[in-house]
Amino acid sequence: MAGRTYRVMYHVGGALNLRTRVLQGRVSLTEDSLTITGPVPVEVPLREVRAAELFRLHGLGRCVRIPHEKGIVYVSVVRFVLFGYFAVINFLRTGELARRLRETVGGRA
Repeated sequence: MAGRTYRVMYHVGGALNLRTRVLQGRVSLTEDSLTITGPVPVEVPLREVRAAELFRLHGLGRCVRIPHEKGIVYVSVVRFVLFGYFAVINFLRTGELARRLRETVGGRA
């Protein structure tokens, strides 16, 4: 599995809605872990990932819901972010990240 990185907006924790404060960072996916570098760094061993659920948040953009043994992480790959308030989601790259995660989770079953 290639060590490709993605520029993302992410949220760690419970519910996600339009008022949720998200963080900016970078995701790297290796054979062993999903690592997010940013203000709140996250490292999830892939053996703990239960699923990678792709969905549309209020019809505005794609998001990947990643439940794992210690909680939930929401991730969207972005094209660009303006002033930390407005972001354009990269539809195809978000789908690619979800597909790569699902292949990894499915490969362990």
